[in-house]
Amino acid sequence: MPESENTKETKAHCNTCGGNRTHKVLYSEKSRWDDQGICGGEIYDLVKCCGCGSLKLRLDEWCSEDDCDPEGNLIPRISYYPPAVFRPRPKWFYDLMLEVAWNDGNIHDLLSEIYVALQNDQRALAAMGIRALLEKVMIEKCGDGGSFWENVKEFEKQGYVSRIQRERLETILEAGHAAIHRLYKPTKDDLITLVDIAESLIESIYIHGSKVDKLKNGIPPRTPKPKR
Repeated sequence: MPESENTKETKAHCNTCGGNRTHKVLYSEKSRWDDQGICGGEIYDLVKCCGCGSLKLRLDEWCSEDDCDPEGNLIPRISYYPPAVFRPRPKWFYDLMLEVAWNDGNIHDLLSEIYVALQNDQRALAAMGIRALLEKVMIEKCGDGGSFWENVKEFEKQGYVSRIQRERLETILEAGHAAIHRLYKPTKDDLITLVDIAESLIESIYIHGSKVDKLKNGIPPRTPKPKR
């Protein structure tokens, strides 16, 4: 469908560029319904990012019973197809698949499933997944001590984390435990913190460790000083 000079522009989420970006509305379709005094409707927009050119379908749904903003306007429920990404995957994500040993392969798979949960705003599920991921890492590296807390202690003992990092790790594990047993659903900001710490740990152990080993092997040995 060719674009006209009068193509409408709107702000929409772009997975490639990240965050809200200016998009051209290539096509729009509206519908409305009314049921015993309650009304609502949908707006389907086919939009194209003005930056990267990616296409997506945005759905704005509204209902007369929905909440309003301070100006009294109804707040629509916005969905994207493909779904909006909660946050971009780290640049080293695909390197992880190549770097982990065969018996560590589930590390990459678990992290991938966590991003799927994030993308679909399944925050409690993501918190549980992060706990399972970190438990998997600790057991793979240090063996199973029989409980999360014993595994964390051994993880610190073997030098994978510092004392401060261990305390942060315990907070992540407790958040995952609360999501499983106490109906805890982290806020978006809290979940960003959980993911930040988990990604940092994975990168430090699997990506940085491999790169440091390669660097070490590439450094020429010192030439022995001649004896006098």
